[in-house]
Amino acid sequence: MDFRYTQDETDLIDAAKAIFEGENTLERLRLLVNKDAAESKPSDIWGQFSELGLIGLMAPESVGGLDKSLVLMAGVAEAAGYVGLPEPLVELAGIVVPVLSQMGAVESLTKVVEGQLSLGVITPLLPFNNYSAQHDSFLVTSETGGELVLKEAINFQARRSIDPLRQLVKADRQGVQNTLADHHGAVLSAAQLIGLAKRMIDMSVEYAKERKQFGKPIGSFQAVKHQLANAYTQVEFSRPIVHLAAMQGGLAVHNAKLAAIDTAMLAAETAIQVHGGMGYTYEVDLHLFMKRTWALCAEWGDRNYHLKKLEDMVLNGNANLGSEYIFI
Repeated sequence: MDFRYTQDETDLIDAAKAIFEGENTLERLRLLVNKDAAESKPSDIWGQFSELGLIGLMAPESVGGLDKSLVLMAGVAEAAGYVGLPEPLVELAGIVVPVLSQMGAVESLTKVVEGQLSLGVITPLLPFNNYSAQHDSFLVTSETGGELVLKEAINFQARRSIDPLRQLVKADRQGVQNTLADHHGAVLSAAQLIGLAKRMIDMSVEYAKERKQFGKPIGSFQAVKHQLANAYTQVEFSRPIVHLAAMQGGLAVHNAKLAAIDTAMLAAETAIQVHGGMGYTYEVDLHLFMKRTWALCAEWGDRNYHLKKLEDMVLNGNANLGSEYIFI
């Protein structure tokens, strides 16, 4: 199976990376962490997302969207994970927009694509909402779509997150699980975890080049090189699992989220070890990506949730098994 992007798709992902890396710098993340949550603006780069077409990436061309696949959205989500993007772009473009299309809500979909309307999503597998101040209304999911509810009609309670870059609230509504939203949420959170894992490895490699012990960079020691190589290899093997899940759905989705969680946790543990005792500290930028990893591991189904789903599908005999369907 060919997982390669076309040249046009590669160019679009590269353009998204350029915005993410150029605007969402470590300096910006530090500023957001140090600001009071009530004073922090949700985004100063949101307009660029709309101009590039990222918000309408999966929307039909009839409403001004690009009508691209979930696989391409996964590539953008990975890029967003790599920079630790705090804004809920992936949630809006990769989950809300497809569900609105499922509902046939053309007017709302058009406004979202044009940047005139921002919607959050309330659904059982997403226990908290991030940056609710960004949104005008919320999509409360149902089995076949959902209901648009004004933000003023929902009661929210603030919640603290382990990730200092997330501003979480808990809604007094829950919604009903929607297969499309659950599928996209699991795949895209997995893609972000792959991006986070890659960033933590890259940060560790750079640190290992600079940090010296016994007169040599610690990256020259086999123990360090092997740890980083193992983590890097797992990232490269996990990425196509996520892409397969985006293409096929079903059992592959649960497999992808499990693989992404394990990969990101390995990358975090390796990065902490390479950085030594400093890896846990606030002063080291690594902690921003490590904490985002921990947070995303629990969204759109944690490890236990997906392991149980996978176990049920395999043991009940209703899943397609084999190398052409899953990676084992």
